Amino acid sequence: MAVENIKECLGVPEERAKEIAEVSVRRFGRMLVEVLRFPTLTPENFRKNVNIEGAEYLEAAYKQDKGVILCTGHYGNWELLGAAVALLGYPILSIARKQNNSAMDTFINEYRELTGQKIAYNRGENSMIAINRIIKDKKMLGVLYDQDTGEGIDVLFFGKPSMAPTGAALLSRIHGAPMIPFFIHNEDDEKFTIRIHPPLYAKKTTNRMQDLHRPMEELMLLAEHEIISDPSMWFWVHDRWKNGKKK
Repeated sequence: MAVENIKECLGVPEERAKEIAEVSVRRFGRMLVEVLRFPTLTPENFRKNVNIEGAEYLEAAYKQDKGVILCTGHYGNWELLGAAVALLGYPILSIARKQNNSAMDTFINEYRELTGQKIAYNRGENSMIAINRIIKDKKMLGVLYDQDTGEGIDVLFFGKPSMAPTGAALLSRIHGAPMIPFFIHNEDDEKFTIRIHPPLYAKKTTNRMQDLHRPMEELMLLAEHEIISDPSMWFWVHDRWKNGKKK
């Protein structure tokens, strides 16, 4: 699946697609190893190894006092992003998918919380209450928006029909909270760069679907640009276009 996705999206030969897929899988394995280092992370050593571009956007969004919705994808060491925000001193609730293996689920959430993050699942009534509360309390919410969860709106992704989850845009529309796109790039085994983009907002008009569609289109385009900059950093294994194919 990964090789076919890469060929279709990037227009590269099969051999090149295989190379990208192999590096992508290795990077994913590397990320799991890096999660094991979370107990050793401190604000001091974190800043030595992570360069942040666009930190002013994050600070300005937080000062608006409306809550902040941090939007990223399965790109680079995405697990480090939530940790980074917490280590910078911001209160953050990171949204995660519940793992099928309960022991693994407990393990990874404990490691996430060691960095100062709070964790909520992406499904369930209690999770929805926690998510709305974190925005009402003017704190930060971290979401992954680049996969097909089976719910959402139709958008083009790499020129192909796909479905995008609307949770981030919906919260922005309801609460007026800024959506901050941000991505992490591996510079080498020890160094990372976090790119923070200017805020996006979901307007609140009489056309609800249009209000949600516009920012999600922008978010998907940003994800495309980041992926194109280094395709091996994205998690290509996911069947991202499964619902788009049904249209």
